[in-house]
Amino acid sequence: MESRVGPGHSSRTPSAGPRRVRAAILSLALGGAAALGSYAALGHLEVGPDEQVAQASNASLAARAAQLDAMEADLRAALAKDVPKLPPIPKYAKVKIPRVAAPQIIAVSYVPNVKYKKDKDYEKKQREAEKKRREQQREAEKKRREEQREAEKKRREEQKKH
Repeated sequence: MESRVGPGHSSRTPSAGPRRVRAAILSLALGGAAALGSYAALGHLEVGPDEQVAQASNASLAARAAQLDAMEADLRAALAKDVPKLPPIPKYAKVKIPRVAAPQIIAVSYVPNVKYKKDKDYEKKQREAEKKRREQQREAEKKRREEQREAEKKRREEQKKH
């Protein structure tokens, strides 16, 4: 069975058509929700001309103005008065604080006496490991050169044939 999946396409992803349909449906649903929400908010807030306008009588306005004038006169009288003096600060005898010696801190440190034992053959093993590593490097270099020679031979033979 031949697969029709080309570069940039997956067998699991829908094509552009259904994507556009889904996007249109989603945008219409969101638009409808926004419209209904706006309608509900405006109905709840009752935005529009006021149906009941408060009517105030001249007598109540005059009474309120008289109260405000009396409060203003009280405030001006309070501002005109001098600020009362503060009482004097009481004087107390000096208090002597006895000196106390600081506590002595004794620091004790413990340094363990550790002696490391060196393997008798440690240096010999290190030299042998270094020697083995160098030998492996030489063998790898020799193998690489041999492969280069072989590749060069094959290339020359190919050139001679053509």
